[in-house]
Amino acid sequence: MTHTKGPWHTTVIDTINGAPAMWAICDIQKGFIATVDSVNEADARLIAAAPDLLELVAAFASFLRDDSRSERRRAQCLAEFESVLARAKVTS
Repeated sequence: MTHTKGPWHTTVIDTINGAPAMWAICDIQKGFIATVDSVNEADARLIAAAPDLLELVAAFASFLRDDSRSERRRAQCLAEFESVLARAKVTS
C-alpha cells in the first residue's frame, strides 16, 4: 500500500468554543485524506507535512550516500529541510 502523495494541507472542520477542535488533512488532487481530532494545530500541521518529510528523509539519505556532494548541493538540501520544517511548525 502506498501513501497519497503530497503536498497536503490542513483545514479546520469543527470548533469548540471558537477554537479549532477537528482538522481535515487534504491534498490538492484527491481532496480529503484524514481527520485529526485534536485542539492542537501542531498535530494537524505535522501530519500534513508527512509526505514532504518522508521525501526529504529519502533525499537526505541519498545525499549522505553521495561521496561527490558539493557545497551547492549541501546548501540546496539545507534550504529544502528548512522549508519543510517551517511548514510543519505552527506559526504564531
